Amino acid sequence: MSDATPAAELKLATPVQHGSETIEVLKLRKPLTKDLRPLSAQPTFGDLLSVGARLCDQPDSVIDKLDVGDGIKLVELVGGFFPVPS
Repeated sequence: MSDATPAAELKLATPVQHGSETIEVLKLRKPLTKDLRPLSAQPTFGDLLSVGARLCDQPDSVIDKLDVGDGIKLVELVGGFFPVPS
């Protein structure tokens, strides 16, 4: 991830061990159109987790280790980047 200010941060309730690194916070950048290209018109929970992985520059293997509550919060953050239809 670049040194730019993240668009959102998620402090994990349950840190994730990945190799020798303990991940306690996920820092998400604002999505670009290319991040959404693989999504269908009705994205699944798994699709949104994959977008979240891209936005915080973490491999799917890290996201797969998230506590369920942290995974739900990640999906909520990703969903917050999408405009609400009026």
